[in-house]
Amino acid sequence: MVRQGILILLLLTFINSGYATEQIDSLESTLSEIKQLKSDGESAQAYQQLRTTYSSAQSTTQQAELMVVWLAFMNEDKNWHEFDLLKDDVSQLLVSEVDIETKYALYDNLGLMKYRLGKFAEADSYLSKAVSFADDTQLATSMTYYLYGINSVRQGKMVDGLDKILHAHDLQINIQGYASPKILIGLGFTNYYMKNYDKAIEYTQQAIAAYPENDILLTELYANLAAMYVDKAQYQEALIAINQAEKVAHFHNIFDRVPIIINKGTIYAELNEHQKAIDYYLKALDIVNKNNDLIHKPTVLSNLAQSNQSLGNYKLAADYFEQALAIFSSESQLIKRLENYPPMIENYQSLGNYQRALELMVEYKELDDESTSLAAKEKFDQSQAAYDIASKEKSLIEAKLAQTSNENAILRLYGIVAFSLLIILFIYIAYRLKHSAYLQVKELALRDQLTGLFNRRALHDIFELEMSRVNRNKKTFSIILLDIDHFKVLNDTYGHDYGDIVLQKVASALQDSIRSMDKVARWGDEEFLVFLPETNKEQASHLAEKLRLAVSNIELTYQDKLLQVTVSLGVCEYNQQGEYKDMVKQADLGLYKAKETGRNKVVCLS
Repeated sequence: MVRQGILILLLLTFINSGYATEQIDSLESTLSEIKQLKSDGESAQAYQQLRTTYSSAQSTTQQAELMVVWLAFMNEDKNWHEFDLLKDDVSQLLVSEVDIETKYALYDNLGLMKYRLGKFAEADSYLSKAVSFADDTQLATSMTYYLYGINSVRQGKMVDGLDKILHAHDLQINIQGYASPKILIGLGFTNYYMKNYDKAIEYTQQAIAAYPENDILLTELYANLAAMYVDKAQYQEALIAINQAEKVAHFHNIFDRVPIIINKGTIYAELNEHQKAIDYYLKALDIVNKNNDLIHKPTVLSNLAQSNQSLGNYKLAADYFEQALAIFSSESQLIKRLENYPPMIENYQSLGNYQRALELMVEYKELDDESTSLAAKEKFDQSQAAYDIASKEKSLIEAKLAQTSNENAILRLYGIVAFSLLIILFIYIAYRLKHSAYLQVKELALRDQLTGLFNRRALHDIFELEMSRVNRNKKTFSIILLDIDHFKVLNDTYGHDYGDIVLQKVASALQDSIRSMDKVARWGDEEFLVFLPETNKEQASHLAEKLRLAVSNIELTYQDKLLQVTVSLGVCEYNQQGEYKDMVKQADLGLYKAKETGRNKVVCLS
C-alpha cells in the first residue's frame, strides 16, 4: 500500500526594517516600537498599534511599509484571519507606486503566507513576482528562491524546483561564502519527492548534523527522516527518527507536532496495526482542522482512508479519499494527488463501484508526473550530480590546501610549478568524478532497483523511437500491460519483504519468457509492461498467454506453505495514430476488463 509520509520545512523569511530611505523619522520610530512590542510578547498591542498607524498614514509609501511588517507578523503567528480583513488593502498596494524593495517584500511575504496555507498555485504566482523585484546581492533573495523551489516541488515540478534551490545555494555562496543547511533540507525534500530515498536520507542526515542538539528545527528534520525510512520499509529506523523528533519537541514543551503524529500513525499502519494508526490520524485531523492546515490535511485524510480500507471500512474510506482528492486537486499538490489514486481506485473496486474506479483510472493515467518522466529524471540527476561534484571538488581542494599549508618551504621552492600540477590534478579528478557520476545516474535513471528491469522512464524513449520508425516503415508493434492479482492481499498477509521477493520472481519469469528483441519494464508498483516490436495484436495475445502461464508456474512457498501468483494482462497494437500514452491507456482498459471478469486472463480490446 502506498503510504504518504509527511515532509514539512520550517521556512522563515526575515524582513529588513529599512525598506525605504525616504521614510520620515516618526514612522521609523513607530515601526521600532511596534517590533519591540512583538518581540516582548505583546502581540495584541503590536497589532493594534499597526492598525492605528496604518489608518493615519500620510502616503501609500508609508502604508506599504507598515503592511510589510504586518504581513511578516501574520506569517510568524499564522494569523490568517487578520489577513482576511486586509485583502483589499493589500491588492491596492500591489498595484500602487512604491519602491522596488518594498514591492519585493510584499510579494515575498504573500508567497510565504500562501505556501503555509497550502495554496501552492497562488504562492507560485506571488513568488514569481517577488524574484522579479529581488536584489541578488541580498541574502533574503536566496531564501525567496529557496521557498520558490520548495513550492515548485510540491506542485510536481521537481526539475524546476531543484534549479531554484541550487540557485539559492549559489547566491548564498556569492554573498556570504557558504551555504545554509537549509539547502541540504531542500535537496532532501526534493529527492524524496523524486523517490530517490537514499539520496534524500543522505541530505537530511547532513542537515541534522549541521544543527545544534535540541534545535527546534530538528523536530521537523527527524520527522522528515522518519517519512523517508517509512517509504523504504525500514520501520525500526523510522521509529528511532520519530522518537528523536519527539524528544526535541518535548524539550521545547511541544506536544502537538502534526508531522510527528502523522508519521507515528503511518508506522503503525505499515505494521498492520490500523486501529492505532487511525487514532493518531484522527488526532492529527483535529489539529489541522483547527489550524486550517491544507498542507497536512489531505495527507491525513488519505492515510485515514487507507487504514479504514485495510479494515474493510470501504464506504468510510471512500469518503476520506474523496475529501483528500478534492484538496490535492484544488491546491495543485500533484505528487500527493498521484499517490492517492491507486489505493482509491482499489477501494472503489472493493465497493463494486467500477464506474467511479474507471473514472479515477482515466484521470490517473492522464496526469504527468516528473518523478516518472525520463527527460525530467535525467535533467534532475544531471543538475544534482553537478552539485555533488562541486561539493566533492571543494572538499578535495580544501583538504589538499590544508595539507600543503604545512609544506610552505616546498611551495616557496616549487611555487608556480607545484600549484599548476595541483590545478591539473584537481581538473582531472573533477572530470573523472563527473564522468563516473554521470554514468551512474544515467544507469540508475533507466533501471528499477528492486527487479533490475527497465523502469517506466526507460520505455519512454523506446516508445518514441519505435513509433517514429513504424510510421516511416508502415509496420506495427504491440504492448502488454500486466498486473499481479491480489498483490495487496499478499503484501498485507506475508509482509512487504515477501512481496518484494514475489516481484523479483515475476520479473525473472517475464524476462526469461520474452524474445531477444522484446523489452520488459516495471511500470508501477505491481504492474509490468512488455514492449513487442514488429508484433501484431494476435501475436501479442499469444505471447501474453505464454507470459500468463510462465507466472502461474512460479514455485512459491511461505513457511512450507505453497502459494500461487497469477497475473491479468491487457494487450494493445499500435494503430498509427496518437501517442504512446493512448496505447498504454487502451492496454490498461484491457487489463481492467481482465480483472473485472475473473483475473488470470488475457484481454485485447484493440
